Amino acid sequence: MPYRDTRQIYGWSMAKEIEKRIETLIAQGKTKKEIYDILSAKMDEDEFERYLRNCAELSRKDSYYGWNLLLLATLAAVTFYGLGEIVASIADTGINNLIIALWSFVVPGVNIYLIWLIYRFNRLGYMFLFILSALSLLRPENRSLIGLVQTIPLIVLSGFLYLKLFPKGGKDY
Repeated sequence: MPYRDTRQIYGWSMAKEIEKRIETLIAQGKTKKEIYDILSAKMDEDEFERYLRNCAELSRKDSYYGWNLLLLATLAAVTFYGLGEIVASIADTGINNLIIALWSFVVPGVNIYLIWLIYRFNRLGYMFLFILSALSLLRPENRSLIGLVQTIPLIVLSGFLYLKLFPKGGKDY
């Protein structure tokens, strides 16, 4: 039986390798145009274009680092405030229904994943945070003063950073 490269069989490993190469080139200060030129000569365009589109250039990361920290701090505060409310209600009343108790941890879990994406300056983190924060205004508890104070800064900061870090939707090469 001929040897088969397992990286081709398991797409996840190949994807991690592509993402790592792009992050290495960005850390070296290369622009997206330079990275596109380098990688397009070595591999198929479809393999790396999606990952390149989701990464921010080093110069933009440096320019908006403070704003990104403010967004991370705001999202972390909102997340841990929500976790505190969930834990407090469970501590007061106990767990009557395990499914409902587990379901209440979905939003903080998604927020923690978004914190990780935004920490890495990933385009999808800003986009999803903007959309999910805007949709959260449909919930009655987010239309109160506390809900608006938590949600409006997330919408404004994530939208602002998305537009500044990823002009043309991240395809600026």
